[in-house]
Amino acid sequence: MIATMMAGMNAVAGVTAERTRVIFQGAQREASLALVNQNTYPVMVQAWVDDGELGSSPDTVAPVLPLPPLFRLAPGQQRSLRLLYSGEALPADRESMYWLNLYEIPPQPSELPAEGETRLTITLRTQMKVILRPEGLAGSAGDAVWRLKASSERRGLTMTNPTPYFISLSSVEARQGQVSVGLRADTLAPFSTTVLVGDRPVETGADVRFSWLDDDGNAQQATVVVH
Repeated sequence: MIATMMAGMNAVAGVTAERTRVIFQGAQREASLALVNQNTYPVMVQAWVDDGELGSSPDTVAPVLPLPPLFRLAPGQQRSLRLLYSGEALPADRESMYWLNLYEIPPQPSELPAEGETRLTITLRTQMKVILRPEGLAGSAGDAVWRLKASSERRGLTMTNPTPYFISLSSVEARQGQVSVGLRADTLAPFSTTVLVGDRPVETGADVRFSWLDDDGNAQQATVVVH
């Protein structure tokens, strides 16, 4: 029997990208992303852009098109993936976000398995953020995190993002005296309010310390006080 499994981000992808996100600035219509196959075997890579739903397929239509959509990478080979923005009208007062999918397919074994042998083929799907940032947005992406507002919520903490930028949190912790409350990290959409669930409510006056990812995908630190 030959078994096939699709793994998520918790598996180690052999095809890696030069950065963790792609950002289209203003009127920019094209971007590139360098990929390298770190496996010891060749792979086929299928690429498409969607709204982040795991059930999506390469047939999904999005305003960003990766070229080529299907290609082969030899062991150690590097190539550039082009990303083209179609020019579709998007909100001008905030960022729009999509996801680049890289579906990594290893070669099928040429020999049939021996009787009673189980062979596992792992296909990996990696998702990366694609952000389209219009010109003329107020403030900057780097400063947006300092405008976050936190308030107590019975399930944990409510975070309000009053800016036109997406803010990617990688870890969140609230300090109430000697008590630490771990909270679920999330991506905060522009002009949105999001509940970060924890194992207990976070009280007014607590310090919320979190890590967030900048445009280069580097972790930065910030703190807000719960009101």
